[in-house]
Amino acid sequence: MSVSVEHQDVRAGGDTAVRSGTTSISNSLLAMCALGAGLVLIATGAGSSPVGAIPLVTLGVAALLWSGVVLVRDRVPGLRESFAGTVGTVVVWVALYGLASLGVTTVPPFLPTLSSTVLLLIVAGVLARRLRRIALASTAPDELELDALATRASRRPRREPSTGRYVLTLLAGAAVVAAITTPALAQTNAGAFAVPHGSLHSSH
Repeated sequence: MSVSVEHQDVRAGGDTAVRSGTTSISNSLLAMCALGAGLVLIATGAGSSPVGAIPLVTLGVAALLWSGVVLVRDRVPGLRESFAGTVGTVVVWVALYGLASLGVTTVPPFLPTLSSTVLLLIVAGVLARRLRRIALASTAPDELELDALATRASRRPRREPSTGRYVLTLLAGAAVVAAITTPALAQTNAGAFAVPHGSLHSSH
């Protein structure tokens, strides 16, 4: 693929996934982060007062749906809208803490707030980078082409990752997301009332 073709692809819409293993991995990891954040949002909202429950559960469901679309279509739907929604969710967390200080709602648990915010910021950072490339393509196309040429000159030709590398990368990403979300879910009311592994609901 020539530099001019790459340039046209970016200008046509930087959120469209290039059908390569690398892009698939990137979008899959984005979907995992959104999935983890969505689960934490829903679990936290389930134990909050209505003022906090409604936005948290709504945003959590939206995050789960978004991650599903990214996994199925291998592309980010509405790049700018997705970025705004991700940043907006972080703002909602901040707003809930402000409302809690006024006694309007309950104080959100710290660990779920932190873990979901970290995952959301990861997603926002990747989306911001893609948005920057779109802006660069529209305002400074020559600079974009020079940047692509310099990148190609400094790197070896990139081959699509093997199936083993693809699977290992996804497993590593899933492990990291799970390590972030599992302790956070345990700190929510839903997690507190969950049945521990190996135990039964009733005993004799």
